[in-house]
Amino acid sequence: MEDFDKNKMALSWFTRSWDDYLGGFATLLPVLLAQAALSSGTFLLIHHYHSFWQALPYMFLVLTPVSTGISLVYIHLSRSGTARFRDMFSAFPVYHRAIAVSLGVALATFGGMLMFIIPGVVLYLTFCFSEYAVVDRRTGIKESFALSRNITGGWKSRLLPIFLLVVMANLLIPDIVTVTGKMQSPAVSLTLTPWTIVAAFLKTFVFLPWLNMAMARAYNFLLAAPVAVP
Repeated sequence: MEDFDKNKMALSWFTRSWDDYLGGFATLLPVLLAQAALSSGTFLLIHHYHSFWQALPYMFLVLTPVSTGISLVYIHLSRSGTARFRDMFSAFPVYHRAIAVSLGVALATFGGMLMFIIPGVVLYLTFCFSEYAVVDRRTGIKESFALSRNITGGWKSRLLPIFLLVVMANLLIPDIVTVTGKMQSPAVSLTLTPWTIVAAFLKTFVFLPWLNMAMARAYNFLLAAPVAVP
């Protein structure tokens, strides 16, 4: 596929994912609300114990597989226009694989970030679909990384805009609940100004779901592309 055609296809991930988002909003809304409710447990633990350490097991062992499972909701909505609420828990039947793959992607990205940031971004874009493969294809740990590496070959630069927009949305758009301070003594605070509430709502229920849908559309496209998939 020529570069022009690749760029055109990458642009369609954004436009068509917006249609996916609007068409699947009724299915997506309870999933997003449940995710927000589960995520609030992190802030409650930090506030109760005044420490990050007691919240880390909950974040890693509960929120990580839930987040991985929600990827399947986006995949199904992008692929067929339908999904089920229980898809958000689809990582728990393959719990150890979902945890291992998520940890592997995080460590590879973090390790790459220590090498002047760019290697971390490249590693993330190489293996970003390994978590998708675990819940969608029930692949093993090595197979998940291999599948993601194969289908993202030649497409990393087209996936980069989605990644950058997700990072910018998380960094620039405020949240209602914020955590400040050191790991040993963090402070949880609420910001309930009208601007913050509107911005956080748009971030949680519009911008990030749309971008996640774009990633799911990219995954479905690349999975069907003529590449050597293990």
